[in-house]
Amino acid sequence: MTKFYDTCSLLKKVDTLFDEGKFAISSITLEELENIKTSANKDPDVKYAARKLIHILDEHYDEYDLHIYTKSDGEIILEKELELNNDAKILASALTYQQNQDVIFVTNDLCLKTLARMFFDNDHIDSVPDETDEYCGYKEIFPSEEEMIKLYSDINNNMYDLKVNEYLLIHDTETKEVIDRLCWTGEGYRHLDYNNFSSSYFGDVKPYKGDVYQTLLADSLSNNKITLVRGPGGAGKTYLSLGFLLHKLERNKIDKIIVFCNTVATMNSAKLGYYPGTRDEKLLDSQIGNLLASKLGGRIMVERMIQEEKLLLLPMSDIRGYDTSGMRAGIYVSEAQNLDISLMKLTLQRIGQDSICIIDGDCKAQVDDLSYAGSNNGMRRTSKIFRGTEVYGEVTLQQIHRSRIAEIAENM
Repeated sequence: MTKFYDTCSLLKKVDTLFDEGKFAISSITLEELENIKTSANKDPDVKYAARKLIHILDEHYDEYDLHIYTKSDGEIILEKELELNNDAKILASALTYQQNQDVIFVTNDLCLKTLARMFFDNDHIDSVPDETDEYCGYKEIFPSEEEMIKLYSDINNNMYDLKVNEYLLIHDTETKEVIDRLCWTGEGYRHLDYNNFSSSYFGDVKPYKGDVYQTLLADSLSNNKITLVRGPGGAGKTYLSLGFLLHKLERNKIDKIIVFCNTVATMNSAKLGYYPGTRDEKLLDSQIGNLLASKLGGRIMVERMIQEEKLLLLPMSDIRGYDTSGMRAGIYVSEAQNLDISLMKLTLQRIGQDSICIIDGDCKAQVDDLSYAGSNNGMRRTSKIFRGTEVYGEVTLQQIHRSRIAEIAENM
């Protein structure tokens, strides 16, 4: 039995299109994909999926059936005195196609599904389930006494199906407070293992009192080659990340900090090229320069670190060919939600064996270039590819500490 996809269901299958074997589509779907790709009003996520689908369908042209819609196909719709719009034409294509083989008509459009029931049995109508990525680097549980006994009596049993370096937050069922924090190593659970960070630049840096998610971040920074940290503005991503890198630098654990500067400007603000001066001067005047100055005690301190070769600001335009092999570098990628997949891949390929990397951002709320949203987001793709590997940890921060105003503004 062959699945015949309409346009909206096909868009949801962009990453798993050929997982279930051969399928069929209408030529009307190709027309709609082309219109979506060039539309000024469509969601960027949908536009990216349409572009990707067009390329996939072109590369695998012999692995699916394309039904060319003709006027005669539409006659069965017109006989029912129904409007012959694009949805109806796709349905008509499926009805003509099924004259030669059994078909399951797949649509996520409720109106089209209702229309399809006039021609197909329910057993021959299907939809593509929505995929939600809820991975955040940890799971939170409220175990019963019996589950607690089972957990601690067999510490090598991955009873909660955690990925390598994923955390387990154990809550008391009555008070709801966190009573233990564990990390799955792939062989068993371990307790958190980190110390507070300190440096002459930053002073003492430690997780905010009562913020258990920041303790997970401190542990991941201390134990993994790559840490990806998500969270809203004011949650402490930069505070802990820079504090850790400066801690390592002063203890001669790394030789320098390299900030891979994403030059995508904050939405509606000036781009890097508008700033006067040399490359470093432009970067110091930009969003990332202002961020470093605010965290390190002013622009003079940042300039001093650059002069002492303890800090390198490297724009994304210059990273191709840059190699940290043989270097003990602490690489920091801030505002990483503004990287598409190709830029993020290029960034990660620069990391040498003796370097560490921190990626921070908020791909849910802080994307400043909408072409980097959704399935084209490099931060999301990094999470999907690296999670569960021995070099990688991920933590999503939840609490905003900057101010009560910042906390309220997150809901805007």
